Amino acid sequence: MADPYRVLSYGGGVQSSALLFAACHGDTPDGIRPDIAIFSDTQWEPSGVMQYIDEATRYAARYGIRVLTTTYGSIRSPHGSSVMPMFVTGEDGEGGITPRQCTDRYKIRPLRKALRSHLGYQRGQRLGHDIEMWLGISTDEAHRMKPSQETRTTHRYPLIEMGWNRQRCQSYVQKLGLPAPMKSSCIGCPYHSNRYFLDMKRERPREWAEAVAFDDQIRSDPTHFKTLHGTPYLHRSRQPLKEAYLNEDQMDLFAEECSGYCES
Repeated sequence: MADPYRVLSYGGGVQSSALLFAACHGDTPDGIRPDIAIFSDTQWEPSGVMQYIDEATRYAARYGIRVLTTTYGSIRSPHGSSVMPMFVTGEDGEGGITPRQCTDRYKIRPLRKALRSHLGYQRGQRLGHDIEMWLGISTDEAHRMKPSQETRTTHRYPLIEMGWNRQRCQSYVQKLGLPAPMKSSCIGCPYHSNRYFLDMKRERPREWAEAVAFDDQIRSDPTHFKTLHGTPYLHRSRQPLKEAYLNEDQMDLFAEECSGYCES
């Protein structure tokens, strides 16, 4: 029986970067390697993440692993904002949150499309390969493990098999003498913690300005966010981001909730 075609879903964050580098050095289970790694670009990643991905792509290439970048388009578009999990306030004053569809639309689907193209399939052509999709989920995130819903595709979690948690991933990258990756997620992700937004405001003012402008736009431009559920906000307080209290004087109690292919 032929081996499956192994694909690493690369997010540019700590876990998937550690997994990519471990594959380069044969430090994965049984020393196996992915046949390709694919990064889905939402076109709104922090500049530090994109720089890291460029460097990781060159690093992996030296060890014979190709990192392919694909994209569905900019998530800052009206279409993108309509599939993000916005916090909303209804006409009755009650708060809620819209369904999250951005991971599927801007991460998973582009990856699948790029993979099919890479393997030479035409649109609508039945998949003839067995695919083993590697996901960079560590032991402290085991609750995120999910079986694949795609035909002839299985999910594999090498970091779980290796017993690596996030800290072990960070240590491994540092042991290789490589810089530590920053968190990989969209600049204006509504699931960012107060701590993340505050760090962005203090350390990356250009990205903070982008997030604030986007937050204002989804309320001021009726074509940018269409919903029957209420007035949208990026911040969980359901206040304009530029006015939101970011726990400047206390510890942040909210954990960041972006999951799946977004953060790994």
